[in-house]
Amino acid sequence: MASLKETLQTLGATVGGHFDSLSAKLTQRLHDDEPIQIVPYAGYGNPQAVKIRGRVLEDKGIQQRRDEESLWQNLAQAYQRFESDEIPNLPLKLHFQGHSLTTVTDKEGYFEASLPVSELTAKGLWYDYQVEVQAQEGLSRPCQPVIGKLQIPDPQCDFGIISDIDDTIMVTNATSTLSMMRLTFLGSPASRLPFAGVNAFYQALTQTGSVPRPIFYVSSSPWNLYDFLEEFMALNHIPLGTLFLRDFGLHTLKASHHDHKSIYIQQIMDTYPQLAFILIGDSGQHDPEVYSEIVTQRPQQVKAIYIRDVSAEASRDREILRLAEKTREHQIDLCLVANTIEAAIHAVAQGYIPASSLEQLKTTLETIPTESTRIESILNA
Repeated sequence: MASLKETLQTLGATVGGHFDSLSAKLTQRLHDDEPIQIVPYAGYGNPQAVKIRGRVLEDKGIQQRRDEESLWQNLAQAYQRFESDEIPNLPLKLHFQGHSLTTVTDKEGYFEASLPVSELTAKGLWYDYQVEVQAQEGLSRPCQPVIGKLQIPDPQCDFGIISDIDDTIMVTNATSTLSMMRLTFLGSPASRLPFAGVNAFYQALTQTGSVPRPIFYVSSSPWNLYDFLEEFMALNHIPLGTLFLRDFGLHTLKASHHDHKSIYIQQIMDTYPQLAFILIGDSGQHDPEVYSEIVTQRPQQVKAIYIRDVSAEASRDREILRLAEKTREHQIDLCLVANTIEAAIHAVAQGYIPASSLEQLKTTLETIPTESTRIESILNA
């Protein structure tokens, strides 16, 4: 007999599929008269090829704000993000470094494509690509081409960084569904707080090598929050990176946090087989288990693991310490850290960042409230 979870997953997939089909048909008839918003996601690639993705939606008019907004404004904008009207079957043309490719958005408005790389016309980590809407009958409103960014690490790069988001760089309290929903729906990018010192630590990791280092954010947050997360990072001076999120819908009941992260991390490492990575996450979900499995499968591609301790349960700490013993069999440290300083101390000892970065981080932390105070002020608001 099928379990309750399996029954709900099957029902969710069936209902979600019918709903998506109906929504696509309605949107197909209506989108010609609506303003279009092209959302180009930060891409990535290597000297052979680049991967570009994004989404096309009806423009809801969500504006970036540099100040904190009222709870009602935040709730309204959250509703607009999750009640997105995607534009399916829309022809697009992608351009990168002299190469072009025509693609079409899928039923949920996403587009994804790979373009070849012949010879890069500039040096650096970040490059521009362009997305334009193909001329077509019935599109009454003009849509200007948009510019997206993608990262291609220099061949001399010594390592990259793969990081979680929730409860790793941003206070979310993901172990409490109610608290997480309250922060997600009632907070704004300006009101959400990063963990103390994350910006300085990540800047040191990405900027203190002989060449800039790439950073990738792999999270179970939905793609609907892409602009929210991008603005949050910009406001808090957290380095730009390529985000790997999840689609939002009933069918996501079938996808686990563990599998989602593992698949995307494998894709990143496949793209850069000669590059090792520092993996950063938290103890609240399955980051330690996912990362330790990656060590078992690809020990040559992991330099170190930093796990922020956000669990109050001693049994969870013991589980993670047992995983740390296993990773040390491959000469890889899995560090369970109470704060950013502890991770930075290890990074300095291993030569990942210079000692001056640690001193700068300590100076920065002296000017802001303690981490525990900041978290309590958010969760108890």
